[in-house]
Amino acid sequence: MPKVHYSVLAARDLAENAEYIARDRPDAAYQWIDAIESTCVMLAANPELGELRESPRLGHCRSFTSGKYVIFLTVTDFGEGKCS
Repeated sequence: MPKVHYSVLAARDLAENAEYIARDRPDAAYQWIDAIESTCVMLAANPELGELRESPRLGHCRSFTSGKYVIFLTVTDFGEGKCS
């Protein structure tokens, strides 16, 4: 089973967005985090999904939308996905 690794920037964005959502709706913040993490797990298991892109920071990667958010995925030599 492939593993998901979050970039430092992605982990920070997740935490900041969850804190913002939790100010008014704590349960929604947990649901949002679960949805993003579930999408990243699915992408790690199916790295061919999403749109092929070229990013100045990530190089060759894929993108996939989850609600209003875009997840960027790169695959390591070990077949593990990294969400950014």
